[in-house]
Amino acid sequence: MVGSVTLSNPANPASTAREGTLGVSILDVGHGNSAVVHDGQLCAVVDAAPGNTVLAELERLGCERIEHLIISHSDKDHAGGGPTLLLDDSRTIGTVWFNPDSVKQTEIWPRLLRAVHTRVRRGGLDGHQMIHTETGQILKCGKARLEIHHPSILTSGIGPGGIAPEGGRLDANSLSVVVRVHLAEEPAVLLAADIDGAALRRIQEDGHDLTAPVLVFPHHGGLPGRSAPKAFAQELTELVEPDLVVFSIRGSQRPSNPNPAIMSGVREGAPGAHIACTQLSVHCHASDALVPEQHLALRPASGRKSGRCCAGTITITHTPDGFAYDPPLANHGSFVASFVTKPLCHSLDTVPGQRQPTSPSREDKPAG
Repeated sequence: MVGSVTLSNPANPASTAREGTLGVSILDVGHGNSAVVHDGQLCAVVDAAPGNTVLAELERLGCERIEHLIISHSDKDHAGGGPTLLLDDSRTIGTVWFNPDSVKQTEIWPRLLRAVHTRVRRGGLDGHQMIHTETGQILKCGKARLEIHHPSILTSGIGPGGIAPEGGRLDANSLSVVVRVHLAEEPAVLLAADIDGAALRRIQEDGHDLTAPVLVFPHHGGLPGRSAPKAFAQELTELVEPDLVVFSIRGSQRPSNPNPAIMSGVREGAPGAHIACTQLSVHCHASDALVPEQHLALRPASGRKSGRCCAGTITITHTPDGFAYDPPLANHGSFVASFVTKPLCHSLDTVPGQRQPTSPSREDKPAG
């Protein structure tokens, strides 16, 4: 495993994730992906889903500048909130990073391009660049570093709709940007966007190290292109070796997510990992059954109003003793065990939220 893992203890205020610290917020945005990397009031945003959750988190953090805005690919659930961020003059933006997509004939993609064009001309945005493994720049946000592991220039330079060098048609998912976030030079979170089996093969062939304590699973736990879902999930989790696997979903909107075969592969590939969905899948809990919020962190979360939060927004904070999670994983595990009727994350030989290691657990360490 990479790094050390500790748990916040709600009974001890000194151990909870403090405001203005170094961390990553994996936001509950419903069906979509958004993460905010933050060091104090300095932030970077990886994907901006529609809705107000990203803005609410930036306001909670007191963010006055987005050092980097990365859009992993052109799908609305990853890029739809980009124009709002770009046209908000309350904060400045460093560089916007995304790759062209001439195939995407949707309303949101031209809006994003126009927003970049407008904001550069009226000020407050440094500019736009393509993003790939050969970009040649170190993307920093204070003491956080964002490392790019996919795509390479060999495929991003061709773009969606083209043919990959090894054959096969490229699409937005197979070209989506994979980011590994380091906090104080420790690998912390792998943001896998919507990569499929073809993208994973390219990453492996290029020899990238994907290990990280936290994996935000690609494509919201949906099918990975033409690859077998269970084998894909098992292979990816074995490469990442995560302690926590997160599925960013809105279960009532995309009831197929996370796919049960994907979940089975995750449990086999990372049998000791804690699994958390941002919202409740209908696989796990009736769509009209509301749940209590006591297990949630005090963070913006799309599922609060609908009573469908599972883990909600999850924040990973760097502390002197390792990484702390808010809400605490033990709290989330207790919630799942007490309130969720048929949790997909529950395996026959483990209790949700409880690790069964062969050596002393890193979760037993006090959190700072």
